[in-house]
Amino acid sequence: MDSTTLLDHVLFQLTPTRTRCDLVIFAGGLGENLASGLLEPFVLHLKCAKDQISRGGYSITLRPAGSRAPWFTKATLQRFVRFVSTPEVLERFVTIEREIVQIENSIQSCDSIEADGNGSATDRKKSNASSDSKGESSGKGNGVAEENSKIRLQRVLETRKAVLRKEQAMAYARALVTGYELDYIEDLISFADAFGASRLRYGGVSRSKIL
Repeated sequence: MDSTTLLDHVLFQLTPTRTRCDLVIFAGGLGENLASGLLEPFVLHLKCAKDQISRGGYSITLRPAGSRAPWFTKATLQRFVRFVSTPEVLERFVTIEREIVQIENSIQSCDSIEADGNGSATDRKKSNASSDSKGESSGKGNGVAEENSKIRLQRVLETRKAVLRKEQAMAYARALVTGYELDYIEDLISFADAFGASRLRYGGVSRSKIL
């Protein structure tokens, strides 16, 4: 079966113990076993599967509502199976981006504080023009120490940001190899909306916003 084949429905065929399953895809009267393994990971990711398993029985069916959906293909199911096996591949990229944004906000805050501090220092210098030399020396020392502390903090943040950018590039490359190209993200989001895969939807929506 070609990866672009539109599917009629998907069937999880359960073992008598209902702990393992075969994931079989159907199109045009033909069936193909796409994956086999533990049932629990699929149930954790699919609300519709959880709802069906609670009613008993030895099968779970995925079928889009209404007419045949253009996103309901073998390729979409393959990517969903990969996500169930290794969700961190998609989620790691998003997690790194959130940390980078937090660091950038911290850097901006430091810059803002430094700008305010420079203005305050100028005002203090004008108002304390008649202070004795010892007081001036002490004030300068404190100001230099505070400035050095801010500079060190900014350097730490910039270094961490650079490391995260490299890590994010590797996470992006891994996501592409795994099949999470941006062109397919919309199909995964549609799949998630149809069958209650909230974790997949969050990862897909977040990634599409970033890129």
